[in-house]
Amino acid sequence: MMTVLHIAPNLRPGGTAAMAAELACELQQRGDCTNIVVSPACELVSRLRTAGVEHRLCRKVTPLNFISEFRKLRELINRAQPHIIQVYSPEAALLTSVACRRLLTKHRPMLVAAITAYPRPGIARYFWLKCDAFVTASQHLRQVLSNGLLKLRRKDLRRIPYGVNDKQCYPAFRISAERFNQWKNAHPESDSRLTLCLPGAISPLHGLEDLIPILTSLLHWGIPVHAYIAGDSRKADSSYTEELKRKFAAANLSEHISWIGARPDLRDVMCACDITLTLTREPATYNRPVLEALALGRPVVGYDHGVVGELLEAFLPEGRVAPGDAAAVADTISQWHTYRPATITELPLSYRLSSTAESLFSLYQQLSSPCKS
Repeated sequence: MMTVLHIAPNLRPGGTAAMAAELACELQQRGDCTNIVVSPACELVSRLRTAGVEHRLCRKVTPLNFISEFRKLRELINRAQPHIIQVYSPEAALLTSVACRRLLTKHRPMLVAAITAYPRPGIARYFWLKCDAFVTASQHLRQVLSNGLLKLRRKDLRRIPYGVNDKQCYPAFRISAERFNQWKNAHPESDSRLTLCLPGAISPLHGLEDLIPILTSLLHWGIPVHAYIAGDSRKADSSYTEELKRKFAAANLSEHISWIGARPDLRDVMCACDITLTLTREPATYNRPVLEALALGRPVVGYDHGVVGELLEAFLPEGRVAPGDAAAVADTISQWHTYRPATITELPLSYRLSSTAESLFSLYQQLSSPCKS
């Protein structure tokens, strides 16, 4: 039986922040892997315990609490004797490497780094180098790291897609009639228009300004259209949000755009809308809403760079558009308004959470010392 310790001081619901909990639960289901998650208290802890995953509390690592957190972690490592420790932040990598420093080589667990975002500027980025192996969720991030921070560790760097739970996101999923009617009642304008869902943060990097030429072109071509911006306006810069609204008003588009906020039912919203749209200006390292939309068999149009380009290549190549080419986005949407594209009927194996766990377990076996079997 293999024991895996997950050190996730930033664990919380949503996106890659939830990765430690999702992977631990999926690995636990295998029956040949015992998992322990070390994280602050959050809504995911009850799910961990229901799945049989042990949870231990920790605080976010800071210079002030480093020694106390290090002592607690060292005690846990001595008790649990894990084969693998997977870390989800550079600070966790440093803390874990220090906690393991005095262990004999044959008792030292192998350290795996789950890197999901561009390394932050500053000294903390180098804490990742304390690990024995490195995993990224996208080929784009793997390439960035192999050309930069991990140039000398390329052989230890792997791309393992962070898949979706295929019990929740799958092509045959359909929004219930009750939920669909609730959506229609709350948004009556959606009944007679082509609807676009734009999930993601409200920031200059997410290209919402490109909605202006896109919607203007579609309306000029006689296509009734409405866009739903599904981002948390409370976390957005208020001056930026107000400037966006002024630009939309100046282009006479305000009545064609709804700000629906961050949604716990985003899956249903994407299913209720005709097309999911992503206009990120910079290549992203991960994009859960786009992956879920594609896994649900929904049409997605996005700029062809970063992980969005990778996902579209795997699921719906005709949804790729040259970065920044808003005219091509409008043209693609116009074509799909007439002829809906053929989307997947079966979720690709490599983008299932079970496959992510399987690939990680295979890596753990390769790294784990034979004497720990």
